[in-house]
This record gives sequence, structure tokens and C-alpha cells, in this order.
Amino acid sequence: MCRFSGRTLFEATAKFCLSAPALKHCPNHRMPEIAFSGRSNVGKSSLINAMTRSQGKKKLALVAKTPGRTQMLNFFQVGSNVMLVDLPGYGFAKAPKDIVETWTKLNEDFLLTRGEQLACTVVMIDSRRGVMPIDFQWMCMLKEGGVKFKIALTKADRCKEAELEAVVQACREQYEKVCGGIQRGDVVVTSAKTGDGIVALKSAIADVVNERIRSEEK
Repeated sequence: MCRFSGRTLFEATAKFCLSAPALKHCPNHRMPEIAFSGRSNVGKSSLINAMTRSQGKKKLALVAKTPGRTQMLNFFQVGSNVMLVDLPGYGFAKAPKDIVETWTKLNEDFLLTRGEQLACTVVMIDSRRGVMPIDFQWMCMLKEGGVKFKIALTKADRCKEAELEAVVQACREQYEKVCGGIQRGDVVVTSAKTGDGIVALKSAIADVVNERIRSEEK
């Protein structure tokens, strides 16, 4: 029996846990983890804020307009249900090349060595740009590393309907090309500003968490 719906999974108050500059600083816990990755300035922090409830009026994740502000692995705990991990962005960032390369390696090492604790990675794609070569490479890396992932198209409110439909179709085709198939919830269109798609993304994540729970109960 499923334990969580998208609503019940995220109804608990979320809190910042810690920022890890290296894998050895990652928290020790038993909750399933959901990682959020994507190009710099794709809207990871805004989407996390839209999905969670934090104490008071303060936003859970810091939102910055300058690409490359997230420089560590940021962990956010949602009750005792799930741990969200905001990863540094890959691709262009306003930082020296060697530092960007360090972030990228930190991302890859986390995603490929976290093991079964990492239930899923949400690869975030800017709806205005669609899947770019670096996104496709990232998806291939995850697939080859055995890491389950879903795609969240962000900033959908900034696209015209026809343009968005074309991007969604292309994104679904790219996902299917990498994974060999596609199911409901594998590609979700979202807007942190309007709230569109947030319920669908929560449900998709809940499905992954429930799958993890069932596998542990066997």
C-alpha cells in the first residue's frame, strides 16, 4: 500500500539541514533523497520553495539572479519523510573555470556514489531553451550510472503555448531516447511563479518514495 500522496509527502514543515562542500560532510540519515540538478540559474531554489512549507515567512532555499550562487550540496529535510538536495548548477556560471569544474565533479561524485539512498534526481530544464547538449549529456551520465531521474521543465509561465508544447514534445523524445521509454510523471511542466505543475511534480516524487519504501519492506 502506498504510504504517501504528493500532498502528504510535502505537508510537513521543511527546514534547512546543512550545506556540504564535500561528500564527507553529507548528513547521515535514512530518509530517501531527491536531488535537484540543472544548469545554473534554471530555477532549482525557486522550485524547491514552491514545493515546500517553511517556518515563518522566510524562504527555504536562497534564490539568486546570478548564475552560480549555489556552490555546495544544500540539504533540506521535509519532516521525517524525505531529504531534498539542491545541487550546484552545471554549465555557465559567473565563477572561475576551475571552481565551476570543482562544482561539476562534486555533483557527479554525489549522484554516482550516493547509492540507494538517492531515490531520484529531478533534472531541471528551462522551458524557454529546452534540452541543450549539456543537459542531454547529464541525462546520459545519470542513465549510465544507474541513477533514476525525472525532468521538470521550469519557468513555463514565460513561454507561449505553442512554443511550450514543442519544447515538451522534444523533451519527452529526448527522455525516451536516453531511457528507452517514458511513463506518466517522467516529464513535468512547472512554474514556480504560478504554481502550475507543482502538484504533479510532488505526486511524481511521492511515487518514487513509495517505490523505495516498498522495496525496503520486501
